[in-house]
Amino acid sequence: MSAKKMRFEKVLGQVLRDARLQAGLTRTECGEVLHISNLSQIENGQTLPRIDTLAALCKVLGVAPSDVLLVVEARCSGLDVEEQIVLSNKRLRALLSTGRFDSVVQEDALRGIRGRKADSTRESVKRMQCEGLKKNEVARRLGVTLRTVQRYWINSV
Repeated sequence: MSAKKMRFEKVLGQVLRDARLQAGLTRTECGEVLHISNLSQIENGQTLPRIDTLAALCKVLGVAPSDVLLVVEARCSGLDVEEQIVLSNKRLRALLSTGRFDSVVQEDALRGIRGRKADSTRESVKRMQCEGLKKNEVARRLGVTLRTVQRYWINSV
């Protein structure tokens, strides 16, 4: 079966096994992080490690978890690692340029997406109300219900 058709678990297990063997370590020598039978199940693609276990195992293997995942992604997509690095760097630069990984203020994180959308809708309703639009026109332009517009409508404008 080609790596392209393999399950993620199987490819991750193979990459971790390869990294362990290349590091010259036995499963027993990785025992401080993970029981031998658990490591065997991971390497055989029967189970996935928890993220903290993956990080600890990678530390023992002398590799970064992100590098392991990059190699897994390459094998799953049928690319060689160098091609995957170029593709991943391009994708990461695009995500960074759009602010996808910018920190979110704790207050905003607690409010979530619905809270941010509500703030945006509230501001739009206020702006359109000040422009003199009627409630039903504001609802139509924003693609929301009349009830939503009424919730944010200011009676003293």
